[in-house]
Amino acid sequence: MIRYDILICGIGGQGAITLGTALKLAAIRAGLSVVGAERRGGAQREGVVTSNVRYRGTVPGEAIDERAMTVSGLIPTAGADMLIAMEPLEALRHAQYLHEDSVVIVNDFPLIPVAVRNGDAVYPTTESIYARLREFTPGVHVFNLDELSRAHFNSLRQVNTISMGLAYGLGNLPVPREALLDTIREQFPDFPKNSRAFELGAELAGKGASRQ
Repeated sequence: MIRYDILICGIGGQGAITLGTALKLAAIRAGLSVVGAERRGGAQREGVVTSNVRYRGTVPGEAIDERAMTVSGLIPTAGADMLIAMEPLEALRHAQYLHEDSVVIVNDFPLIPVAVRNGDAVYPTTESIYARLREFTPGVHVFNLDELSRAHFNSLRQVNTISMGLAYGLGNLPVPREALLDTIREQFPDFPKNSRAFELGAELAGKGASRQ
């Protein structure tokens, strides 16, 4: 039985929902069953946004068990095989969904909340955030996705496609490269640029590049 759950989290406007939608469409293209759920209510008020992506499928020779295929759209506590966090503190907020074998991809680009800017709260150091995440799983990979997108493409529009490449390279996604690239072609403008962004992410994953 194929089971793989991805939780994407971030702040409104960072593309978490768009990334989740692309990963779901790629799974459908690959013939997998996929369900999910989203949280987007506070997107326009610096609110938390999440996308749950849950893959299910069968391996060759395995009979389909409809009871095993029908699942909730929400990933349970300690149930995320991968966490893609578009912001460091949001990664820590969602650490309850990690288990010891989870893969974590974190965008090393803090977005300081209003409460911190007003002096009513303190944003923890990113070093302390990543150390805390590694108490849940050693598989924490940190990249400044905003900086990578700006440096290579002079734009922030490639953050999602870089993330897809990283997810493909670092995780055990049951979705083949071709399905991911075909979905990028369909869902994102300027396929040549976004396909290069995907390959950049996959290359960084292959090199094991991580800031921390």
